[in-house]
Amino acid sequence: MRAAGSLEYAFARMQARLSRRASEGTWAAIEEARSVTPIYDAVRGTSLERLLEALPPQPELPDVDIAARKAWSRTVAEAAAWMPAEWAPALAWCDSRTAPHPTLLPSLGHPGWRERWPDGEDDPGLAQLARHVSDHLARFRIALPHEAGPLRRTFEASLLAFFRRRPVEPSAAFAWLALAALDLERLRGEIERRLAFPAARIAA
Repeated sequence: MRAAGSLEYAFARMQARLSRRASEGTWAAIEEARSVTPIYDAVRGTSLERLLEALPPQPELPDVDIAARKAWSRTVAEAAAWMPAEWAPALAWCDSRTAPHPTLLPSLGHPGWRERWPDGEDDPGLAQLARHVSDHLARFRIALPHEAGPLRRTFEASLLAFFRRRPVEPSAAFAWLALAALDLERLRGEIERRLAFPAARIAA
């Protein structure tokens, strides 16, 4: 039996959560929704419910950011509960409001994160993942609007492949967190777009 606080347990739990990720069909329904209410229906039963659970009944724009942050904090806390205790500082860094990441995506690769790795850690995937995330963020910052979607989808696919190639390795946990962050940010953007531009969705 896998015990909480081990890499085996963490990987099993993260695999289970990945099975509840929103499908492309779910995202299509979200993108076609003309208001926030159909989005609630579309994400029911998926891992995206966590963000919606943190929203008030009549959300405004600031509420969405707060809800996304709460959902992210819960996700990181879960990962910390599943992982060996020595990874708690590196995981906490991903949720730090003072860490140098403007979005929910962890600042993987930053010295502040590396300094929090356990002494003697030898998972080469950590450095590989750090470079991969940094490269994606650099490309995304200069991407044209029509390039953002394809870039995100390619990045998601690469993170998922990375996770599956490295079972029961610490780097897999951070790849999983990066996927969770992308999903939360994408849903946050969809909700905020409808709240900010209600007339646009009526005309759609």
